[in-house]
Amino acid sequence: MGGGTQQADPEFNEQEQRFRNLERRAMKLLQETKDYRVSVTGMVTSQNALAENLTAFLLDVQRPQDYQGAYRQAAMAIMQNSHPQFDEAYAQTVMEPMAQYCGYMPEFTKALKKHKHLIDDLDKAKRALAKEQGKAADDVMCVERAEQDVQYAEDAYKAMDKALVTEIPKLINARVYVTDPSFEAFVKTQLQFFSDSLEQMDKVARYLPPQGGSDDEKVLDRRVEDVMEQVRSLTICTLNV
Repeated sequence: MGGGTQQADPEFNEQEQRFRNLERRAMKLLQETKDYRVSVTGMVTSQNALAENLTAFLLDVQRPQDYQGAYRQAAMAIMQNSHPQFDEAYAQTVMEPMAQYCGYMPEFTKALKKHKHLIDDLDKAKRALAKEQGKAADDVMCVERAEQDVQYAEDAYKAMDKALVTEIPKLINARVYVTDPSFEAFVKTQLQFFSDSLEQMDKVARYLPPQGGSDDEKVLDRRVEDVMEQVRSLTICTLNV
């Protein structure tokens, strides 16, 4: 039903397709902004848990290293200070504008459904008129009423069609005024968060040997391998159990 009217409206069909593409991409972007927020929260939470468990893991070592406490303090500062500031700014300047923009999508979706219903109503009214016109011309009033029904359905359809063809491009163009400032805010909040995190981690770095490139990495690899070799040499590790 309504196929003929729909096919005869190429301008509307083009705008509907543009809206469907916009809706799909916008909802995907919104989900990605949520996923990013969750990922950062997960990273901060995992980092803090790692720091606490590292301390617990080495609690009975006779000579605890200074880096243990420094790392735990840095991780806690990031979780308690840096991350809340980032999260609040990110929610207000990135997620909320995007969510508000996407919040208009359902209204357009409902309008598109209404548009389809109006097409069906118009086709139904035209069929009713054709049926009345095919009868013996003994009831002029029935034909006139059927013609009025067609006119009413056509006016309603054209009004909705015009509104959608006009408003969909506006919605599409408005995305720039949402994404541009939101993206700028995203970059700035990200830079601030990682800058604050780096500042905290610099307090840990002072307890570590300075890096001198690939040679230091080889030395570190050898140190790890030497320790693991000692573990493998333990009697229990050589038993065939």
